[in-house]
Amino acid sequence: MSTGKKISLFIIISIVLIIYFFGYNYDYNNSYWISMLFFVLILFSYVGLTLSTYEKVVGENPGKFFWYPWKKIKYVFLSGVMTVFSIILIFSTLSISLELAKQRKYKFLNSKETNKIIGFISKLDSIPQRYGKRPVAYLSYSVKEKKFEFELENQNSKYKLNQKIKIKYSLKHPDMFEILEINRN
Repeated sequence: MSTGKKISLFIIISIVLIIYFFGYNYDYNNSYWISMLFFVLILFSYVGLTLSTYEKVVGENPGKFFWYPWKKIKYVFLSGVMTVFSIILIFSTLSISLELAKQRKYKFLNSKETNKIIGFISKLDSIPQRYGKRPVAYLSYSVKEKKFEFELENQNSKYKLNQKIKIKYSLKHPDMFEILEINRN
């Protein structure tokens, strides 16, 4: 097995282990470093796999590679397969991470270590997109003198400025919350 394949397989196994041990943090505590780490690892594994494919197709004499059309076709085909494999790996990694984060949130919010509090909509805004704007509302609440602010979708003007919202949050991770009741006053 070539060095490129060994490195790529090591990186792919590392990705699986990172998902298993750290994927549940994907959506909380500004843990976007996990998604960046996944992207970099997948990029390196793709480079390692395509380089090992190049080594296998070209063989000992890379100078004559471009004179043999079947070798080029084989290389392009195998590189395409590696690209598809990498794309599948990226999307499966993201979906597994999001599912683990969702399960973790429900585990904490369904435990007995939760509390209820009244938050409020601190501001309304609209985020520009390619075609139009996406309306958002910002939910604010405080736990032990630490302030939290989260962006909520505000389709059909569901939320109003200074509107009170009853939420349930985790005592271990106060940034995990669930909206229980929206005060319509």
